[in-house]
Amino acid sequence: MPGECWAFDGSGAVVIQLIGKVNVKAVSVEHTSRSQLLPGLIKSAPKDFSVWGLNSLDDEGQYLGSFSYDIDSSPLQHFTIPEPAAIPFRFIELKIYNNHGKESYTCLYRFRVHGTLEPPEQA
Repeated sequence: MPGECWAFDGSGAVVIQLIGKVNVKAVSVEHTSRSQLLPGLIKSAPKDFSVWGLNSLDDEGQYLGSFSYDIDSSPLQHFTIPEPAAIPFRFIELKIYNNHGKESYTCLYRFRVHGTLEPPEQA
């Protein structure tokens, strides 16, 4: 629904803990469709972002790729990791660098991680 998003000033980053260790193959970003928004609000959609894999909150992270969300395309956009890492990750960091021109805030509606869940380690 319009307005039900993570809104933040301009650029921002979030670290997401996954259900387990995941071999990340792709991510998806979603913003509300232009038809559901008042004129000009589509500009709050994220534009340029990068994705990083981490195995602890102290980890510097491994770069997985940089992408751009296109406001003239589908509201839900899928981005394939160009060179998937050889190791699975417990956390994903999403770094959003800018939006499509909204000065006061950027709004992210949904972020998804796609990949293969590693089996749990046996004790």
